[in-house]
Amino acid sequence: MSDALPLTMLNAPSAALHTSASPMPPFAVRQAPITQTLPRIPAPQPSQIIPKSTPERMRVARERIKAAAEAGQRIRSYEVALDLDLSEFHFARQFRAAFGRSPHVFYDEVRAQKARELLTEGMSEGDVARRIGFRRPAELRALLSKR
Repeated sequence: MSDALPLTMLNAPSAALHTSASPMPPFAVRQAPITQTLPRIPAPQPSQIIPKSTPERMRVARERIKAAAEAGQRIRSYEVALDLDLSEFHFARQFRAAFGRSPHVFYDEVRAQKARELLTEGMSEGDVARRIGFRRPAELRALLSKR
């Protein structure tokens, strides 16, 4: 006799697989309909409409980067680029052409300016570092020595 199982044994589910009280076989996974698992994307608000001209896009980008830097939030250039419907590299080239510096350098300059303002108001280095988004005062000192 051969070692191969008869065809009826291969097609029939084994009794060991159906020992639970579940009416569904173990390989069938119940999933929610696709409309319930995907988040609803809100319609764009009038303020979120992408400007058409490059100078307008770069002004929007500069304002967004400046607002994030002053609030102590982290922002990446690719996030801004995605919001403006540009590739990361095209955005960086356009930003540099419009303002003479890269988005990251502009972000660091705004953070350094804000840190200097807070330090002149009498805040401690640690508090200023945390306020502008650093974990340690050493990171703040490094930024201030660069910019």
